[in-house]
Amino acid sequence: MENMPAKKLPLTGIFVVFVVIAVFLSAIIFLLKDVKFKKAPQEQTSLEITEIEKERGDGVITGSLGYPSEFIPENMEVCAVEVQGQGAHCSNNHLKDKAFTYGVGYRLTLPAGEYYVYAYVPNQPDATGQIYKAYYSEFVTCGMDVSCSNHEPVKVTVRQGEVTANVDPQDWYK
Repeated sequence: MENMPAKKLPLTGIFVVFVVIAVFLSAIIFLLKDVKFKKAPQEQTSLEITEIEKERGDGVITGSLGYPSEFIPENMEVCAVEVQGQGAHCSNNHLKDKAFTYGVGYRLTLPAGEYYVYAYVPNQPDATGQIYKAYYSEFVTCGMDVSCSNHEPVKVTVRQGEVTANVDPQDWYK
């Protein structure tokens, strides 16, 4: 028994297995040729104002976030402070969308009024120990070019039921 040759699959057996596999794959291709696979819907944040916000008399500001680094800190907050100094509205909810300059933006719902908008990174003080604020400023509106020397914040007017876009608090250079 030790000298018995190993059993070999005949050539016709290999051919039959190959044909069966080919028929099976052809049947699958034939059945699936008309099937259209849908892409999973990507979560997109609506930048439009909602009916609830309209009913409350609110407006919306939205814009792109930026930071002088290779990344935008996850804990960065955006705040809108009323020009009259009555209150601040802040959010650290970042929106990821190709519509924003660096792929990251924000959306704040606010009562109608005038605001100064800034971004800051909590627990990251400047050289004097103050929390540094990057405003939406004249420097940003003129393209953040070195020839732009005005870093005064821009008043942003929020109107009831409207979206004010492109309010980008990115003046980290003041």
